[in-house]
Amino acid sequence: MARDWNKLATDVIELVGGEENITSVTHCVTRLRFRLKDESKADDQRIGQLEGVIQVMHASGQYQVVIGNKVGDAYDAVVAQLPGLAGGEVAADDEEGKGGFSLNALFDIVSGIFVPFIGIFTAAGLTRALVTMCVTLGLFAQESSTYVILNAIGDGVFQFLPIFIARNAAKKFKCNEWIAMAVAAFLVVPSMVGLKDAFAEVGGPTLFGLPVILPDSGYLQSVFPIIFAVYLQSWIEKPVSKMPQLARDLVGNMIVLVCTSLITLLVVGPVVNTVSGWIAAGLMAILNVAPVIAGFLIAALWPVLIIFGMHWGMIPIMISNLMTLGYDVIGPITNSTNYVVGAVVLAILLKSKKQGVKATATECLASAWLGAITEPAIYGLLLKFKRPFIAMALSCGICGAITAAVGVHQVGILTTSVLTLPILAANLGMPHMIAIALASIAGFVSTYLFAFDDSMVVDE
Repeated sequence: MARDWNKLATDVIELVGGEENITSVTHCVTRLRFRLKDESKADDQRIGQLEGVIQVMHASGQYQVVIGNKVGDAYDAVVAQLPGLAGGEVAADDEEGKGGFSLNALFDIVSGIFVPFIGIFTAAGLTRALVTMCVTLGLFAQESSTYVILNAIGDGVFQFLPIFIARNAAKKFKCNEWIAMAVAAFLVVPSMVGLKDAFAEVGGPTLFGLPVILPDSGYLQSVFPIIFAVYLQSWIEKPVSKMPQLARDLVGNMIVLVCTSLITLLVVGPVVNTVSGWIAAGLMAILNVAPVIAGFLIAALWPVLIIFGMHWGMIPIMISNLMTLGYDVIGPITNSTNYVVGAVVLAILLKSKKQGVKATATECLASAWLGAITEPAIYGLLLKFKRPFIAMALSCGICGAITAAVGVHQVGILTTSVLTLPILAANLGMPHMIAIALASIAGFVSTYLFAFDDSMVVDE
């Protein structure tokens, strides 16, 4: 029987304190995300017991109701009752941001910038991976115009990444999106990309006699510089907003655009690029010194990061690695998570005699292996029974250790589902596939033999 999403929406709205307690509501791939004026008014226990709700969490300054794959249906039902709050921007005089810096606030900023476009970013990565696979299979040559055209479909997102980031960063820092995108466009315009080489013979480019330090390929594909540039823009806009209306209309936007662009070019970009390089070099140094240990720990702790939504905080580092080093190592190390979660869920499905558990496991298995979404399984089964979660995390560590030891790299962020296994095999090689297989087998066997039995299930 189809779930009554309207009733669920009504119940959730009532139990979080009613419409008057809600500032805004949005959603990610598995969770309804509420901004509440007073989170203490929400009844966590009763919301967690609602049919269709997997888990309730307080994270990133949000009240998060974990729904799973059908979160879109739940969101549509909620915003049908709260149309004025759909994806709502938090008002400037609201409580958000008044508590100063916190880890939750940091992850909220990161997720707010990167999560909205991660779908198209992944699609672009898959497109490039498919093109590479076609070249490997001999379907067309890398020198052909066919390759250039098809590769450009995926490559455009990567090349002009700062513009995508600028838009979302402006939303998070509450400043002008169009100016932010204009600053990003300035950084990646072809004349700026080639500026370093064009003036190499005279000691490099300058601005009014001041040296301009640029990365080799300019700011194409860069990640962190534009984030800090937009943050700078949000501060420059403050005094400009106090100018007389006529002055603001005539030159206000120009002042913000020019000041933000030039300060970013001279100061922000070089400093942030240097720090980004240090981060990438430090990560590689750790993996070079103790690859097995580092790979095991990163992979085993990845599911823990997922629990708190903190894995999104690693996405900019992964993207920065791609743009700074030309490849990423975190992705391959953590690639087994979806497959191992599915294997552990499959073990529970086959071993349990409880119909409720089997029904939940079936849905979670499809989510992990076909939809590449693990939260329903993690919240709905693995954390509930605890030991399967431990078995899963340790099994993921096996893949991470092997992958790091053999030095697997990837040149894009790839979706990890059963459907994309051929793409992973073509792009990352057989050692990585063996590592994923061993980790999945370990997760299945350890769960089936030791980590789960029906005595752990509360009577239905």
